[in-house]
Amino acid sequence: MTRTEANIVLFSITLCWASSYIFIKNLPPTLSSFAYMTLTAGVAGIIFIFVFFNKLRELKGKLLIHSGIMAAIICVSLFFERLGIANIPASTASFVASLNIVFVPLLLLLLKRKPTKNNLFGIVLILLGLIPTSGVHLGHSLDPGVLYMVASCIFMSAYIIIADNFTKKYDPLLLGIGQMFFIAIIAYVIWYLEDPKTFLTVTYTNEMLANIFLLAFFARAYAYIMLMYSQKYANPISVTVIASTEPVVTMVLALLIPNTYGVTESFTLMKLIGAGIIVAGAICAGISFLDKPGFLQKPKFLENK
Repeated sequence: MTRTEANIVLFSITLCWASSYIFIKNLPPTLSSFAYMTLTAGVAGIIFIFVFFNKLRELKGKLLIHSGIMAAIICVSLFFERLGIANIPASTASFVASLNIVFVPLLLLLLKRKPTKNNLFGIVLILLGLIPTSGVHLGHSLDPGVLYMVASCIFMSAYIIIADNFTKKYDPLLLGIGQMFFIAIIAYVIWYLEDPKTFLTVTYTNEMLANIFLLAFFARAYAYIMLMYSQKYANPISVTVIASTEPVVTMVLALLIPNTYGVTESFTLMKLIGAGIIVAGAICAGISFLDKPGFLQKPKFLENK
């Protein structure tokens, strides 16, 4: 997979995750976060069993352990994400999730891995673009849902960096399959402790089942397998930069796709401007004009003046 192909795959994953905020809001508010994780990861696991049955025998040893570590981190992230999305608009949730663009470079700095000049310039532009698209205003008290999403974002940032390390050493397909099985198991155990009746407590409507299947197929089965593959060929900053366009996609989808009650989100000129700045920042971070030798240096004919 080339770098360009990896970026295209990453954008398709961003599209899946951006649309997932719309479908998560369509789930019944009474559905437990752990029930949600069990159902979506469980359906994704069943899909993997049918499609990749012959590969399952290779799930063993350190690969299985590392899959479990990644699954535990993503479970915590998904738990806080579910709590956050239940309390704030989809576009605002997507904005906060895009703060990975801040947390990933900070975590990389702790590991003594510095971003490039283009990365830094693009990150600044993206942050400027996120402000008018966020729905979060200075001086207003933060909704608990925002705090939940920040917690989810921190764990997701750690997940991206750890996945970058593991995918360079192991089969990305097996890592994706293994962690999906572990997510389903971890979530079910906690769901059982929360309510031993588990599946019997869920009201299975056509709308709920449709949303669970869409989330399981696109936001779980497809997104996590392809994320593992793309991270094998891309660095954490590239992954985060492309993912930062998520609010733009979510904003468009939230305008076009009504929720269960037929309500779409509002559109403003400021959101459009912010979306444009985010896209510009993502483009700047993805190229290397600032890192070319001689950029911003004094022209040769002026060197002696």
